[in-house]
Amino acid sequence: MSNYSKVQFISWEVHTGPFVVTRPPVKTGLYSGLLDPTPDNRTDALGQCWDIEARLAFTADAIAKAELSSDRSAGTLKIFMAPEFLYRGAGGAYLHDLIDGWDGQAPAEFNLPAPYNGRWRGLFGGLRALVAQAKYEDWVFVFGTALSASFPSARQRDGKFVIDVRQPGEIYNCALIQRGGALHGTDNYVSRKHYISPIDFLQWNGAVAQHTPGTVLPLDPRAVVPADVMGVNEGGALFRIPGINDSLGKPIDFGIEICLDHARSGNSANPYGRIRTAGQSVKIQLVPSGGMRLVSDSIRLQPAGAPTPRSYAFNCDGLGNLNGSAGSHTQVWNGPNSAPAPAGNCLVAASSGAVVGGTVLTAVAAQVQTTLGAVQGSLLWNNGGNVQGAGQVRILAVRDL
Repeated sequence: MSNYSKVQFISWEVHTGPFVVTRPPVKTGLYSGLLDPTPDNRTDALGQCWDIEARLAFTADAIAKAELSSDRSAGTLKIFMAPEFLYRGAGGAYLHDLIDGWDGQAPAEFNLPAPYNGRWRGLFGGLRALVAQAKYEDWVFVFGTALSASFPSARQRDGKFVIDVRQPGEIYNCALIQRGGALHGTDNYVSRKHYISPIDFLQWNGAVAQHTPGTVLPLDPRAVVPADVMGVNEGGALFRIPGINDSLGKPIDFGIEICLDHARSGNSANPYGRIRTAGQSVKIQLVPSGGMRLVSDSIRLQPAGAPTPRSYAFNCDGLGNLNGSAGSHTQVWNGPNSAPAPAGNCLVAASSGAVVGGTVLTAVAAQVQTTLGAVQGSLLWNNGGNVQGAGQVRILAVRDL
């Protein structure tokens, strides 16, 4: 058990939107990522494995840079968050098998070479391994989101079943929340985004087969309003991490709303986030996003109906600066609960790379080494303009919890 009286928020400001190419009057979008030449990037298993390996290497650099500038006190809980769509690949989503990998041989139809054809821990296993170190004992990591897709199967003439890419893929947009430390590998939670936004998938078809609005199905029907309560085992917005307590030893109540889930939970008759819709409140409200800012009407912090000077809403966005240009941004509020946010409650508002008092910026590596050799960050995160590369981590001032 660990009790914390302080909290330090750390954001990874990186642009995770699509690669946009504009040649008037034509606008084309592609997803940035590594690929193996293939007619269909959605099923490019080898390219997606390369892509995951490279993104893991950049993630390792980002969290190592954050740790160097963090408050190392055991009484300070460090919360590291990256934006939505951090992990998606050149097809727009990874094959779902690649999220958790495999204990034995890789699926034969993937035809993968070493090191991916034997036991391989996949994206989430790789992320857990990165933070399984003693120096991350007092950390909680919100690893943005990972996009994955599963397809229906079709029977071939030889009787075997293979994925049928003629049908829409079912899309999973999931955030892994992981406690750091050598002994906390099972102390984690996975939440998924319930509502697909119009900007989640490319509106303009690129040059190769990739996930677009017409070729994806949401995991959950859009009309479903989630009945979020503490203790939901899969996909809920409310969760606790074992052993993470406040200074009095009470478990810290966390909430996570991925992008649109923070602004609208259900339909137009329910224009609030999942936490408010469920009638709940939390100590830490997390909003990883790709095109969202904190919404006053959706903030639900503890104690409900009273000032919340030691509870916080934390937003890390990977699509735009606060002025509306392409980029990323960081926000931290301590309140309010369903009221316009007074200036004093808006503690941090920072666009990507901007110098803001009370925060420290550290650039993430421009390139990493992988089994493919050197990989540039601009191959993974690039909007086709001035925003490209792995960005920077922003370490915020320590606050009372």
